This record gives sequence, C-alpha cells and structure tokens, in this order.
Amino acid sequence: ADPALVDAIAARKEELFRDLLRGNVRALPGVVDWLARLHDAGVRQALASSAPPANIDLMLDELTLRPYFAVVVSGTGLPSKPDPAVFLRAAERIGVAPSQCVVMEDALAGVGAAKNAGMRCIAVTTTNPAEALQAADIVVERLDQLGVDDFQRLLDDV
Repeated sequence: ADPALVDAIAARKEELFRDLLRGNVRALPGVVDWLARLHDAGVRQALASSAPPANIDLMLDELTLRPYFAVVVSGTGLPSKPDPAVFLRAAERIGVAPSQCVVMEDALAGVGAAKNAGMRCIAVTTTNPAEALQAADIVVERLDQLGVDDFQRLLDDV
C-alpha cells in the first residue's frame, strides 16, 4: 500500500475519533478526585500516553484536567509500550527519578512499560481483567476503590 495513503487514512481516523469524543467524554470514577488530591498535596504529576498529541489535548481540555499535570508527554515517535521510553521521558521532564514514580495504567503493555522503567504501577481493570494485570503493584477495578493507605504504601516502598 502507498505509505502516503496509509498516513492519510490514519490521520482521518484520528480526526473522526476526536469528533466522536467532543462533548461525550467523562472521567472514570476516582480519576479527578485522585488528581486533585495529589495536586493539592504538592505531588508533581505527568501524563504519559501513547496517544497522538491532538488526542491527548482533546481529552485534557474536554475533562478540564490540564491544570493537574506539570508535564504532558506523547509517545508519538517513541518506541511502543512495553518499552518504557514514554514513561522515562515524562520522569526526566518532571525531574523525578523513575524509582520515585507511580504509574496508573489500564493496559497490559503499559503495566509492562512502567515496570520496565523501574516505576511502581497501579493497574485499573477498565480494559483488561485483573488476572492480566498482575505484574502491577496494585490492581483495582476503579480508582475510587484505591485507598490513601494503598497509595502511601507504594510511596513508602520507594
């Protein structure tokens, strides 16, 4: 297939995806509470995603989450997860050692990337069953089930 045609189709698919999202997204239970709690506690937060920058920007703006993040990193142009490149870049840009980072993930490859980066990981079973995410340090169905003591235990173990 013609690479230019493939790129054009992929770009159009992403445009349609963003069109579908506008006005139709809601944060998963517990996400905003945790972001606010950590932000208010002075914890520097980074968003590291494999998604294209335009998709990340749309989600941050639609959900009004941008103020919580000191750094936003897209994996575009970086090796795909489970390679840890996107997480390592975020840690570097935020000025925090990987061993001091806690990643929240829902994908198996993302959990692998977090662990490959030497980071702690909380997995949420929004896209994969708990059994598939067992490499994470903590697995929950929803972030509102994550207790302060659970999160603190991860930080204390660092």
